[in-house]
Amino acid sequence: DGFDVYLDGQHCCRLEHRTPLPPKNGPLILQFPSTDDYGSPESWSVYKVWWGHKNSMAGDLSDVKGVNAFSGIHPKKLFISGLPRISTQAEVDLRRAELERAFRKYGGDQGVIATVPTNTTFAFVEVETERSADAALTEMQDLYRMNRARRSRYEALQEERAAKEAAANKGDEGGKKDNSEWD
Repeated sequence: DGFDVYLDGQHCCRLEHRTPLPPKNGPLILQFPSTDDYGSPESWSVYKVWWGHKNSMAGDLSDVKGVNAFSGIHPKKLFISGLPRISTQAEVDLRRAELERAFRKYGGDQGVIATVPTNTTFAFVEVETERSADAALTEMQDLYRMNRARRSRYEALQEERAAKEAAANKGDEGGKKDNSEWD
């Protein structure tokens, strides 16, 4: 589910929902960036918007850049938004330490992993378990604006590869591997 964006009748990208759509009719807010990546002003014209589930006008989008064919919610990673913009490495380190301290109790023995990109107003925090993520969403909502992070296609492929390797290694546990050709 998401919004397909067309320019001059040509499909250029799909924007995915950050939060689930409400089950009943309600307002729809589309927020477009006011500047490009270099700070130059942009103006947008919206010609047609539809609400609800409708098949894409473009048909198959699997080979179109920007279309995320894998749309899963990350079970343990939180997306924190609405933070003040930071630009220096010292500010990044301070924000990382602040988030790791604030979410420490949700990280278990290993602690949490905070990812803080430079020159942004958001961050990611990965906690120990899905249950910890649920607790953090409930208990920390007064301090931070946050949602579950989406799993990227790259993360999904990494997890799939790790599962295959684990299954292959589990099958090899019964006997010792012959590595004599490497000796």
